[in-house]
Amino acid sequence: MTTVDNPYEKARRKMVAARVEFLGRLAKFSKAELLKRPAEGEWSPLELANHVYIADGLALEQLKLVQSEENPMVVATEEEAPRLTNASEPPASLEAVLGGMAARREEIFEYLATLPPESWERPFRHHAWGQRKFYQMVNVLPLHDQMHAQQLSSIKEKNGEQQKQNS
Repeated sequence: MTTVDNPYEKARRKMVAARVEFLGRLAKFSKAELLKRPAEGEWSPLELANHVYIADGLALEQLKLVQSEENPMVVATEEEAPRLTNASEPPASLEAVLGGMAARREEIFEYLATLPPESWERPFRHHAWGQRKFYQMVNVLPLHDQMHAQQLSSIKEKNGEQQKQNS
């Protein structure tokens, strides 16, 4: 007989690993680099961290919606999270963003931990993805962190190339 992982524990492991990856890459930036936008219209590493914080808040709202309504149509988070980020006040400091990120992620963990395994199968609808299940929405959270961790690596690489050209 094989044991099946509790869906929360399985998701939590992925979410923690992806967040550690994101934070590890963020830690490689100097204070000045954190504020520097790589190009016009692109977010600085600090703004990117703020976006991840804002996206987690939106995700929590949508997770709760799926659990409270029958097969709801969820917002297009891939459009709404960037819109909310662009409309937000600039982050006060790295410390403020990191504190917010930790608190928000803990809030998500606390919520997910309360859900029975059958709740992870609840359906929802998305304009682009079509019909999906709750666990698939949860799985987007670590993917979002990984995508932006990769973006941080690209920014750091560009910064290194620019420094070589300037010396």
